[in-house]
Amino acid sequence: MLCFISIMKQTIQYSQLYKDISLWDFSREALILDETKEGKKEMETGKKSRRERFEFYREKRLKNAIDAIKLCQNMSNKNSYEYTDEEARKIIRYLREAIQELEHSFKKSTKNKDTKYLDNKI
Repeated sequence: MLCFISIMKQTIQYSQLYKDISLWDFSREALILDETKEGKKEMETGKKSRRERFEFYREKRLKNAIDAIKLCQNMSNKNSYEYTDEEARKIIRYLREAIQELEHSFKKSTKNKDTKYLDNKI
């Protein structure tokens, strides 16, 4: 019922804008507008909880990290890249150090801002 009332209000308010579209298209537009308004209200009412923020960023950041590792893995193709064994060992060592720091930060809940594995001397 609320959706119908909302559609009727928007019909009156935006009748000139929607005069050339079908009822289906109009209803979809109205739902999108309602969802957008609800999203703005949610953002205005307050911040997300720490748990919600963790869940929001977890999948996104994990996917980015795995994609970055796969891009590093692509560099192992000798047909496309030229590198020494020492350079390959450095890359693997830096990635292992980063994983160890990640594990440590989750175990101790502390942040170590030392980025010794990104020294640009590869």
